[in-house]
Amino acid sequence: MQVGTDSMLLGSLISPGSATRILDIGTGCGVLALMMAQKSKAIIDAVELDEESAREASENFAKSPWNTRLACFGISLQLFEFLTDHRYDLIISNPPFFKDSLKPAERKKRLARHELELPFTGLIKNVKTLLRNDGRFACIIPADRWPEAQHEAEFHHLYPRKIIRIFPYPGGKATRVIAELSPGLTAQIQESELTILNEARKFSPEYLAATKDFHYF
Repeated sequence: MQVGTDSMLLGSLISPGSATRILDIGTGCGVLALMMAQKSKAIIDAVELDEESAREASENFAKSPWNTRLACFGISLQLFEFLTDHRYDLIISNPPFFKDSLKPAERKKRLARHELELPFTGLIKNVKTLLRNDGRFACIIPADRWPEAQHEAEFHHLYPRKIIRIFPYPGGKATRVIAELSPGLTAQIQESELTILNEARKFSPEYLAATKDFHYF
């Protein structure tokens, strides 16, 4: 699976900070885990239900300069939660969110793009269990799903501390929200915006600046 703009944005705009252990949920080919490894010294676990994707992620991890700090678990998140004793400083996820769209025939795409095996409600419950009391959860979701997701997160006592609204081009509507949540209420939520393309429909300077460490151009 190719690296998409959503993962590029999430991995670029979320800082691992001083995290010593990070979890990437639904890692796919492993890109978010690799981006976190590049930006930190943390031990990083990745969970991926799809067998082929988990194998690809493991191969990518083994070939990377950070292979001693990366591990992929080809199991469900629910089983991973049951088996692990670890609690995480940062959990990051580009979750399946096309809840109401048509279901493609290919199972791998269904797993990656639909809330079949991991609905957002279940994701939040698992995250709350696996997160340290002072930890952070970062995800990217469609802008029109954000109010629903925020309500669900706050029901489980995860509250936004940072919100980044992503616009495809100047004058357009926000299509994605990157949210960073934590178990404790914050006095002031950090809110910002990023526009991917400029008026000429080329990558904007702000997008290139945010993702420069992960592009070759």
